[in-house]
Amino acid sequence: MRILVIRIDFLGDMLCTTPLLHALRQRWPGAEIHVLGNRYNLPLLERNPDVAASHVYIYSKQFERNPRPGWFAAAQDRLALLARLRRLRFDLLLVPNGGMNKNSISFARQLGVADCRWHTTASEFDDRVAAHAASRPLRHEALAGFALLPELGEVDADSLRLRVYPDARLQALWRARLGAKNRPRVGLFISNKAAARRWPWSRWSALADRLQERVEVLIFQDPAEPAVAAAKRLAIATLPELVAATSELDLVVSADSLPVHLGAALQIPVVALFEDRPEKYLRWYPLGVPHALLYAGARVDAIAPDAVERAVHCLLDAQQRPARRVG
Repeated sequence: MRILVIRIDFLGDMLCTTPLLHALRQRWPGAEIHVLGNRYNLPLLERNPDVAASHVYIYSKQFERNPRPGWFAAAQDRLALLARLRRLRFDLLLVPNGGMNKNSISFARQLGVADCRWHTTASEFDDRVAAHAASRPLRHEALAGFALLPELGEVDADSLRLRVYPDARLQALWRARLGAKNRPRVGLFISNKAAARRWPWSRWSALADRLQERVEVLIFQDPAEPAVAAAKRLAIATLPELVAATSELDLVVSADSLPVHLGAALQIPVVALFEDRPEKYLRWYPLGVPHALLYAGARVDAIAPDAVERAVHCLLDAQQRPARRVG
């Protein structure tokens, strides 16, 4: 049996698909599970034992996203990808997005797989559509693919675990670079492409200054942006490096984006900053780890610095509290 899962959107979305990949492997242990992703998100599946093979999606218009630039290379590589996937003769094809990804569905239709499953206009959830947020059930994005597979039975979101497998060599390099750990390490992930999810740089800097009395603060940000704090700033060149460096943390602080889910996949507690929209924080909270969800207004910058600082200390206190003995 061969299964193809198509997930060609953002990094956090790919991580939220890993519980489904694991469940597919458990339900059909002999199945060969393939993933069609893009050249940005597929590194998150490296060393994942649930995935037999991965394939790079070729965009027909957004050529800058492809491994080779230009329309001619895109046409060649897309035709080659279609031919290669057709030859594999998949038995089941899944597009597990909660919303309808038109590119994924259009491409899937060209593969000739008998059993294709994706959400329709009647079952999808798109948080850009006000009617969906007002009338449709809110469920974590990780459950969207499970809803297409009654064969997997009833699943509770809090029983799921996101999965990522850091490169041991890169972990060792980062461990050596960071040196001995004498205090808890807290990573502040301050960069965010979405304007509504940006917390002001001045607040990140002030938070870092306040926390340094108790913890070792590591700043994760786009190298093109100016440094916002005197804390240690990490230069991360690749996604595998980011995964390895994050694995050395004891706590992640980030607005809604990849680091929220990366922390969860690495079993690290998370302080997550969201817009005050249930269709956001109830669908994208960090699964399977202790966490604090903070929201206060239409934009993340409405969240007070004191609230973030309190959440950090609360989660650190919970980590350091000795486990109670039973019996």
